[in-house]
Amino acid sequence: MKKIVLIVTVLLSGIAVNAQESQADGRRIDAKEFIEKTHKTPILIDVRTPEEYREGTIPGAMSLNIHSDDFKRATETLPKEREIIVFCQSGDRSNEAFEMLKSLGFKNVSQLIGGYEVWREANEQLKDK
Repeated sequence: MKKIVLIVTVLLSGIAVNAQESQADGRRIDAKEFIEKTHKTPILIDVRTPEEYREGTIPGAMSLNIHSDDFKRATETLPKEREIIVFCQSGDRSNEAFEMLKSLGFKNVSQLIGGYEVWREANEQLKDK
């Protein structure tokens, strides 16, 4: 009986070690968890002109010019329940986009205060640390 208990104990400790190692190296997730995680990621919208966008933007941001005739139509494809963060160069155009999205029924909209320039400067300061 003692041998069986010892064998079970050794096996269980080996499983626990393997589980800890796999957690340290990353893990696999199922489709439900994947969807939950990706739906928590905010949608970043750069509302500046395409030219400004090409000169630099926040990684992961989509370009959607607030002064384009297609802006309102393009927002129809965005999920209204997701968090959306809008930004422009300094804040004026993103304020316009912020107000428009709220009027279109988007509930979880934020505006980056100070826009891309403030983000870029803050990002540079973080890199220097």
